[in-house]
Amino acid sequence: MFEHRAPRAILAAVLALVLLTAGAPAFAATSGEIQDELDELNGQKSSIQSEMGDIQSRIDSLEYEQANTLEKKQMLDEKILLAQEELDVLAEQIAIEDGYLTALQEDLDEARENEQDQRQRWQERVRAMEESSDVGYIQVLFESTSFSDLLTRLDLINEVAAYDEQLEEEYTAARESVQELESRAEAVREENEQRREEWKEKQSILETDVATANQLMAGLEDNLEEYQQMMDQAAAWEAEVEALIAEKKKELLDAQLLEQRGSQAGVVNQAGFIWPSYTKQLSSYFGNRKHPISGIWTGHKGVDILANYGTSVWSAAAGTVINASIGWNGGFGNVVMVMHPSGYTTIYAHLSSIAVVTGQSVAQGQVVGYVGSTGNSTGSHLHFEVHDMYGTPVDPLAFSYP
Repeated sequence: MFEHRAPRAILAAVLALVLLTAGAPAFAATSGEIQDELDELNGQKSSIQSEMGDIQSRIDSLEYEQANTLEKKQMLDEKILLAQEELDVLAEQIAIEDGYLTALQEDLDEARENEQDQRQRWQERVRAMEESSDVGYIQVLFESTSFSDLLTRLDLINEVAAYDEQLEEEYTAARESVQELESRAEAVREENEQRREEWKEKQSILETDVATANQLMAGLEDNLEEYQQMMDQAAAWEAEVEALIAEKKKELLDAQLLEQRGSQAGVVNQAGFIWPSYTKQLSSYFGNRKHPISGIWTGHKGVDILANYGTSVWSAAAGTVINASIGWNGGFGNVVMVMHPSGYTTIYAHLSSIAVVTGQSVAQGQVVGYVGSTGNSTGSHLHFEVHDMYGTPVDPLAFSYP
């Protein structure tokens, strides 16, 4: 049987690490410290996935073995079926021969009675001959009174001799018949006894084959069930680690945001912006990130704000709309760009529809469009960018918002 203690032991150790990590106190940590914890969790996840791979390999092996065993069992079932048919035929033969033996025994009993009768008749004739042994054939002939009497006496003598011979032959035939029937009955009994022994042997083999076939499948099913439980347990632990990883990623982004705000404190309140949406929940931050569609690490020039489809988007400050365009627009989709007197320009992208036109003046808080998922987007959100007077992207979170 496959050894499964090692995978269980490793999985248990990984779970212990997960629980320790999950129970760690939430002190204010730097992004570097959080990254170390995230790396540790990713390592634990890799360990679990490695063990899951080993377990899956064993499950695949057992399923392959089960398929082969099932094929063997089917062949064994066919063999069992044929053996049962042979047993049925053999049982029929035994029953037929038992019936024949019964009839033969009746014939034998009758033959023995006939033999006894013939023996008795023959013995009585022999005794009669012994008692009259003093009267010979010659004397009988000499006592004849005439030639015709002589012929008559000769006929009588011949008839007596023929009768004696017939008695002896009938007795001999009866005895031989008994012997022949006894011999046949003994042969049938021996043959039937052999058949019965053969039936018992085949029945024993049949029962062994049936038990073997059942044990083969039962053992494999038990192993598969055990390994499937291990796989389910490992998957549950993996899900726990995944949840912790997601938490740590959020912590990391929050820590990076705080650090970034500290490094860019000089620009706070410089433009007097308000937040362009009713929600401040972010799905992606400013800076390097793995693109959700291409999977390539690129510089993200703004922030992605999670919001329901069709909700209002308003201008962060008063200004002039320098671009209000519907279409692909380099992946921005439907986009609005507003230039502000402070020299900053704000961009609102992936809109479902636009509420302003190019050249229009807008007030702070005026609706410029509605949240959507147009252009190069994976879901409903607002992509918000801020550019300085030189056209350089600035982290929107570097500004404070009332």
